[in-house]
Amino acid sequence: MRKYCLECDWQVSTADGYTEKEVSKEAIDHFVETGHTVDSLRLPPPVIRQN
Repeated sequence: MRKYCLECDWQVSTADGYTEKEVSKEAIDHFVETGHTVDSLRLPPPVIRQN
C-alpha cells in the first residue's frame, strides 16, 4: 500500500518497511498537520516463484 499527498511530495509505503496500519496512521497525521488531500494506491502482491 502506498499513500501520497496530492498537494506536496509527501508519501509513505509498505515497501519502505511500514505496516499497513502505520501507513494509514502516517497519512492521517499528514492530513491533520497540513490539511492536504491524501490518496492511496494498492501495491501489487509479491511474486512467488515456485521451482
